[in-house]
Amino acid sequence: MTEHRFRLGMYLPELALPFDDSLAKAKEIGADCVWFNTLGTDGPSMRELDDAAVDRIGEQVASHGLEIFLINVGNPFKQIHLTDLDLDCMEENPEFRQDMDDMVRSMQIAARLGVGAVGVFTFAWPGEYTAAKPTWPMRWLTRGGHIADVDMEKLVRAFSFALEEAEKYDVDLALSMMPWNYTNTTGNFRRLAEALNSPRIKVMWGPSDNMNSGEADVATAGFLNIHPYLHGLHLKDLTVKDGLQLDFSYCPIGEGDVDYPAILRSLRDRRSDAVLSVATHFVPPSGSREEAMQINYANLRRMIAEI
Repeated sequence: MTEHRFRLGMYLPELALPFDDSLAKAKEIGADCVWFNTLGTDGPSMRELDDAAVDRIGEQVASHGLEIFLINVGNPFKQIHLTDLDLDCMEENPEFRQDMDDMVRSMQIAARLGVGAVGVFTFAWPGEYTAAKPTWPMRWLTRGGHIADVDMEKLVRAFSFALEEAEKYDVDLALSMMPWNYTNTTGNFRRLAEALNSPRIKVMWGPSDNMNSGEADVATAGFLNIHPYLHGLHLKDLTVKDGLQLDFSYCPIGEGDVDYPAILRSLRDRRSDAVLSVATHFVPPSGSREEAMQINYANLRRMIAEI
C-alpha cells in the first residue's frame, strides 16, 4: 500500500491574529487549507462583503499557497435553542431568519470562491446557554441525549430549508459538532442525516466533542457512523474528569481521551480525503495561541508518522 497523504487544515480564528497574518502563520505551521468564519481581528464583518471584497479574499488566501475547504459567515444555528422555535412557523423567528441569512450569504461566498461546503451548527439543547444546563445529566447518561420526535421534526424542517438553498448554490452543508448542539454524537448526527436523506449533508467530525458528550466508542463504532459523511475533522483533545458534572479539561492533541491513532489508521485505510482541521482550545504556559497550534501540529504529525 502506498503512503497516504493526509490533508492538513486549520481553523484560523484559533490564532486570534489579523487575517493576513493568520494566513501566513497557518502556512508556516504547515496547513494546506483553511476554514474561517471571521476575517481575523482586523477585518470587516463577512456579512458586509461585496463581490469584489470576496474576490480579494480568495486571491489573498491563494497568495499564501492555501485553499479554503470550508467557510461560514458567523455561526449559523449555533446559539438558537431549538425549543424556542415553533415547528409550523420557525421561519418567522427573528433569530432563525438572521441565521438563515448568514447561511445563505455563506453559500453565495462559497459559490463565488469555488468552495464546496459551508459550515452550519445544529441548534442548542433546552436551556443550554444558561447556568443550569437542565438536560446535561440526561445527555451524559444516555451517551448523547434522546432527541424527542418533535425536536427531530424541527431539525428536519430547518435543514430542509437550508438544503433548498444549498441546491441553488451547489454547495454542501457541513454540520458541526458541539456538546451543546443536537449533533453532539455520531449517533445523533447519523439519525439526523438519515432523516434528511440528502447527499449534500456532510459533517465536520469532532471526536473530542463526542467524547465530552458521553459517547464511549468514538474511534470505532463512532467512526463507522460518521465516515460516509465526512467533510473534515475538527481536531482538539480533552480529558473528561467527571462527565456527569461536566468536568473536563482541554489538552494537546494526542494527550487526552480521544484515540486519535485509531481514527487516523481508519482514515488511512479508507484513503479518506477528509481534511484534518486542527484547533487548539488548550492554553500552554506561555499563553500563546500560536504555540498551542504548533504543539498540536507537531503531535498530529508524530501520530501520522507512527501509524
